[in-house]
Amino acid sequence: MAKIQPVWALDIGQAALKALKLVPGETPDQVVAEAFDYIEHPKILSQPDADADSLIREALATFMDRNDLKGCKVAIAVPGQAGLVKFIKLPPVEKKRIPDIVKFEAKQQIPFDLNEVIWAYQQIGDEDEEEGGDDDFTMAEVGLFAMKRDQINRAILPYKIAGIEIDVVQMSPIALYNFIAWDQIKGSDVKGSVVLIDMGADHTDLIITDGTRIWQRNVPIGGNHFTRALTKELKLTFAKAEHLKKNATKAPDPKAVFTAMRGVFNDFASEINRSIGFYSSVNRMAKIAKIIGLGNAFKMPGLQKFLQQNVTGIEVEKLSSYQRMVGDEVTASPQFAENMLSFGVAYGLALQGLGKSPLRTNLLPPEIEQVRMIRAKKPWILAACALLMLGFTALFYGDYKALAKVDTEPFKKAVASAKSASTRGAGFKSEFDAAKAAWQAKFDEGKSLVLPDGDRAKWPTFLMTLNKYLPDPVKRWGLDPRVPKNQPIIDKLRVHVDRIAPVYRADVATEWFDSIPSNFKNLMHPYDRDNPPSGPGWIIQVVGHHYNPLPKPIDLKLPPDRRTAFGPVDYLQQIVLPGLQVPSFRQFGAHHVALAWMTTDKQWSKEKGSAGNQASNPAPLLARASAPAGGGGEGGEGGDMASMYMSGGAGMMGGMGGGFGGGKSGYGGAMDMEEMMGGGMMPGGMRGGFGGMMGDPNAAAKNMTYLTRTDFLIQFVWQPPTPDAPAPTYEEIVKALREAETSEKNKGAVKIPTEAELEAESIKRSKEVIEDVKKVGEAMTKAMQEAQKNAPAAPAAPATPGAAAPAAPATPAAPAAPGNP
Repeated sequence: MAKIQPVWALDIGQAALKALKLVPGETPDQVVAEAFDYIEHPKILSQPDADADSLIREALATFMDRNDLKGCKVAIAVPGQAGLVKFIKLPPVEKKRIPDIVKFEAKQQIPFDLNEVIWAYQQIGDEDEEEGGDDDFTMAEVGLFAMKRDQINRAILPYKIAGIEIDVVQMSPIALYNFIAWDQIKGSDVKGSVVLIDMGADHTDLIITDGTRIWQRNVPIGGNHFTRALTKELKLTFAKAEHLKKNATKAPDPKAVFTAMRGVFNDFASEINRSIGFYSSVNRMAKIAKIIGLGNAFKMPGLQKFLQQNVTGIEVEKLSSYQRMVGDEVTASPQFAENMLSFGVAYGLALQGLGKSPLRTNLLPPEIEQVRMIRAKKPWILAACALLMLGFTALFYGDYKALAKVDTEPFKKAVASAKSASTRGAGFKSEFDAAKAAWQAKFDEGKSLVLPDGDRAKWPTFLMTLNKYLPDPVKRWGLDPRVPKNQPIIDKLRVHVDRIAPVYRADVATEWFDSIPSNFKNLMHPYDRDNPPSGPGWIIQVVGHHYNPLPKPIDLKLPPDRRTAFGPVDYLQQIVLPGLQVPSFRQFGAHHVALAWMTTDKQWSKEKGSAGNQASNPAPLLARASAPAGGGGEGGEGGDMASMYMSGGAGMMGGMGGGFGGGKSGYGGAMDMEEMMGGGMMPGGMRGGFGGMMGDPNAAAKNMTYLTRTDFLIQFVWQPPTPDAPAPTYEEIVKALREAETSEKNKGAVKIPTEAELEAESIKRSKEVIEDVKKVGEAMTKAMQEAQKNAPAAPAAPATPGAAAPAAPATPAAPAAPGNP
């Protein structure tokens, strides 16, 4: 077993430096004091005219001259006023998880960044729980101790200047607890808790402990407060008042002295009573056995008797001896006996250095420990380097001998021949790589002319998935379409999809997200609004309409799950958009769902439906863009692939029985002239969309039925997950959405637009589309006129009976609309 080093414990107080050297005793319950030192400062450090730093340096220099620290550990104390001591009861947890939970608690309990503090913890009663594996569960109680890094560095600085290497840094109250628990309580017949009062010059450390748990408090009253009371009442200098305080019983008028200090006596007793009362209220089962006084200030005449009279029912005693410390050279010294009350902190520090204290936390900065560890390992590192150098030398000598054997003329010729063959082979490989690159270029050129089916193959799956998340009144509200009375309700809750037009964007943020008006962007989910999309992807455009009317008072009284009238905008906000913002749809790659445009006609009639089943204003669809790299021309854009009109069905159309058919293949941008002007198209899907609500077209005007029709355009980003960019998990998506919904940033910070504001913005965007289409039409007309004007006259037909008339000259193709290829 390795020999335990002796320990020097240093405690620098306001009045003196106390040092104590301990070594292990003959038995485990005994320690031997080999040396001590007591160096009194010329002035009390807290006096206004005292230079505390220089006084401390002088005391340490004197200590180093008198004593030898070689081969000893050094433990020092730092004041506990600025430290943090917390005792935390952890929930039942595996022992191996205690460090992680304590670190989490430290972040909550310590009011500073953990990088700014030095902190440590220890499980209370861990000596009794050493048995058992890491997987065992325990209800642990831990003590958390912390102090700011700059305060510890300030306390260590004088020792660095004096050339003293420190091994243990501990707070004074914890050192006192280690002393009282090991020396006075352990193995004694004390029943209950002990109150330890260590009175210093400016403050008093009060500790209450039962030997296992500790409660500590700093009382802002010390020996100097009695001295200042004498200087104030008796008009004395500080030095004379200090002398009079220590010899109050020998003063010419002792009564006047105690009368001057009576206020401080009362305040001190009140603080002791208040501390004990608070401890008793928190620990109702605890019983205070006695009060033990420490510190030279506690020797003040009359203080012990006054506390005995004013702290009801508790015995107050002054420490008379140390129970477990032996060493005649120290304990028999008159100087040690005279100042024995002030060595409690040094005793507790030395016990921790010997590994005998209950609390063993160390606030020594880790960087100091690291430097010391590196310095200790330097000799071993140098030895390892020397061994490596010897090994490398041996290897070099072996290689040199092998080189000498082959450094001959025949060997050099063989090497030159091998190099020549290698060079010729490298040339052949270079020619092969060049030919392969030329072939690959031609192959890629041909491949680019062939339309890949990658995106086409994804489209049916996408349509089925989108159909799953559009509202279906039959499933959602449990309405049986075979019941006649349910048919009007189903008609109100249907969503009619007129068209789905995907367009590709190389950057969905700058080419789509940034251009969405703020009124429509405010209807996005808070997470999408705060996190713009990025990278390439498809913008899916869903053009549709619904006939959900404004709610009547009777509808508002119904529960939300039975309401059938939400209103033009509320139906989109409460039913349609939330269904497309769910986490499972986001896992498919669809996100940033936005209502991009809407218009409402509150007097929609069969005549308007017969005129084309279109909104009065065209939807501002996005223009087509260039296909993605390797997308294969127009097919990559999705023109022939997906810019399409949808027909009705029980799935995508929500059971509407018919939809808006027709359209132009390849359309993916601005509205063409025929669609913008209505086109006169009236497919059967329109009549199916009304679901029998329109009645006979030839009915009288008095039987006319008006509906509230809302046309809308929903746009969202679709970026299909790939093996290189997989979709996040369902739980990750749910967590991100909930955090965005509950964040302070999104509570009342976003103004939800009104229906009127949305209508105004939509009309503005529709007018821009109409203006663009008019410009295109004018350009087409002008081009056709120029072509007819410049066309050569047709040759005269031969006058042969029965001969066919000559064909008319071909009309030049109209130029494409802006954005169309």
